[in-house]
Amino acid sequence: MSRPRRSTRRWVALTAAFGLIAGGGLTVVSAIRTADPAAAVLGECPDGTIPGPGNDNPVWTDNNVAIYAGGDFRAENAAAEAEGLVVVQGDADFTKTGGGTFNVGWVGVGSWVVPSPGEIMLAVGGDLSVGAGTVLDVGANARDAGGALLGGNVDVGGITTPDYELDGSRYRLNNGTLEQGLGAAATAPWAGWGATLTAESAGFAALAPTGTVTAGATLTLTGAPGADPQVFTVDAAVLAANPAITFLGLADDVPVIINVTGGPAVTWAPNYIADETGRVDVPTSPRFGVVASRTLFNFVDATSVHLAGTSNVMGTILVPGANPAPGEPTIRVTAQTNGRLLTNGTIVMDGVGNEHHNYPWIAAPFECIPTPIEPTAVGSVSIAKALAPEDAGLVPPDLVFHGVVVCEAEPSRLVAEWYVAAGETVVVDDLPVGAPCVIVESLGPAARAVAPHPEGRTLVPSQIAWQTPVWDPSPSEFVVPAPTDPLQLTFTVTNALQRGSFTIEKAVTGEGAPDVSFSGTWACTAGATAVDQGTWTLSAGQATAPIPAPVGTTCTVSEATPVDPAGGSWSAPVIDPASVVITTDSAQTPIAIVVTNTFTAAPELGGFDIVKVVSNPDGVAFDDSFGGTWSCSVEGSEVAGASWTATTAQPHAVDGIAVGAVCSVSEISSADPAGGSWGAPQISPETFTVTDAATRVLVTVTNTLTGDEQPATGGETPGNGGLPATGATVPWWAIAVGGSLLAAGAVVVGISRARRGRG
Repeated sequence: MSRPRRSTRRWVALTAAFGLIAGGGLTVVSAIRTADPAAAVLGECPDGTIPGPGNDNPVWTDNNVAIYAGGDFRAENAAAEAEGLVVVQGDADFTKTGGGTFNVGWVGVGSWVVPSPGEIMLAVGGDLSVGAGTVLDVGANARDAGGALLGGNVDVGGITTPDYELDGSRYRLNNGTLEQGLGAAATAPWAGWGATLTAESAGFAALAPTGTVTAGATLTLTGAPGADPQVFTVDAAVLAANPAITFLGLADDVPVIINVTGGPAVTWAPNYIADETGRVDVPTSPRFGVVASRTLFNFVDATSVHLAGTSNVMGTILVPGANPAPGEPTIRVTAQTNGRLLTNGTIVMDGVGNEHHNYPWIAAPFECIPTPIEPTAVGSVSIAKALAPEDAGLVPPDLVFHGVVVCEAEPSRLVAEWYVAAGETVVVDDLPVGAPCVIVESLGPAARAVAPHPEGRTLVPSQIAWQTPVWDPSPSEFVVPAPTDPLQLTFTVTNALQRGSFTIEKAVTGEGAPDVSFSGTWACTAGATAVDQGTWTLSAGQATAPIPAPVGTTCTVSEATPVDPAGGSWSAPVIDPASVVITTDSAQTPIAIVVTNTFTAAPELGGFDIVKVVSNPDGVAFDDSFGGTWSCSVEGSEVAGASWTATTAQPHAVDGIAVGAVCSVSEISSADPAGGSWGAPQISPETFTVTDAATRVLVTVTNTLTGDEQPATGGETPGNGGLPATGATVPWWAIAVGGSLLAAGAVVVGISRARRGRG
């Protein structure tokens, strides 16, 4: 059984061709989640004290104007919120320096005296624009008594920038609606408000003061017993001095009117407001809502009022005039305001984090009005979502499809957006009864840019390409039925993915490569969303069958690291291309991804032996320990090298040298022993090539040790210890030859022992 859900409803006027509804994609700005308020009193105005601004106040309903600008309205710098119904007869622009969210209607921290969920919260007689990086958030968390998110509606007389019909990424209406191109109808319910402000201001100014005013460091306003309303007159220069303000002798339920005379320009930065109980302009004061709701400042003569500083302004601000300088505001706000903001001129909010909190005045015509304006007859249609059986497992269950219902409702065309997940049914409500409408689904690369779905679910990625949706029945045109009609409409839309394909090919290079199997995985994604995945196993020269994949997805291949065989190693695989985007044409000609592995055979290794020979014809005693270094290079680059040590009885063996390497040996000179000196070593061969593993090169390092000459004394022969000669002296070369023969024999014995040791 399908699960019914409320639709996301955004209204727009379609002045362009219907096909332009699904416009180009732009950056999507994430919605800000505001805190859920406490138990609501929806449909009722506040009774008694309203708490100071917070995010857990009870929710009351006020559909009267909270902010009225007879000229333009601009939210600039880092202004944050405008609570309540905002009506602008001119143009409205929301462009925050550095970007961010600007809340209208329902806000995060406020009085929580707010318009009815799903009703008008912003009405603009001229054009509406939202700057890059800024998100206009209307009706955030505006839910009905059943918890359904209805958001806030926006009516625009002119156009929207960016055009909401093509790009909704800077607008977050939380299931509310936007209608543009309405002309004078956008603000028609408040067409007489300019005259009302002028008349009310003049009427307040004509009232005789009832209370007394004491000016000084503290401006004290003391009421007259029993007066209703309480009326005070204050010079603008006194207010501009920014004194502390204290109210005395004023009843909670009696309107307080403060006529501010003088101008034309007034700057006021309140910093301390109190009554008999103490300070009241801090949100924790239990008197905050009382003072804010009963107080009204009427700037009789001013055409430029700057509510400066960062503290709380308590009460409604009424400025009937308009700044004569083009583009200059009549009310500029950098402080926190608590009441109503009402002027026939332009309002600019350009503080840092400053907010307007809606505290309705307690007297007409600026009092709380809980009734929505001009309710209209509305009906609904239902849309059920189905997927082709072969695609059902490829779409994650948290994805939602998006579309619009377009109705020809005079004076403009209206669009209601809807979201629905596969296997579910959505009810698109608040459609004008009797209006002819059609339904369109917004999918694929040409999908309309929209803000994130209010419930946090993910839209089907625009990269995925779909076949033309199949509707049953065809919604080419239908008329919205009244809720009482016996025939209610349900449309089923079935989607099927467009598919292309790719193949994986295995290539192997390198002499002596073994015939083995390789394996790995593949995956296809749309943005950050995984669409499909699988595994593959191939041998050299093989290729997979075409692997189906949705058009528009990006597919990649990876390989498990192969095990190196005996006698060689595999290099890291080269995957070309690293990724592919599936195209429509690939259904006939699959896109090839080639995975190449290179085999490198282990090199043949040989070695050599360093043999030490000493020629010592004079029999000089010496330390039989010698050493030096050796190195081997391949194609001019050194690949191995180390030091060696040897004795005349024990050679030095070097193993593990690549065949073909060119090696050389050198010896470090030994210190001369007592009674003799070493000659330069003779190394043979000094440079050589390792030719094969079976033939070891024998490197002979020969040193000659020559005894020091001793002076001859009678009858003694040098070197014989002073004994008298008894025969002919043995020639030195014979001794050398004999020593060499003995040394060679010792070397043979040493090499034999060394190899037996290595074996």
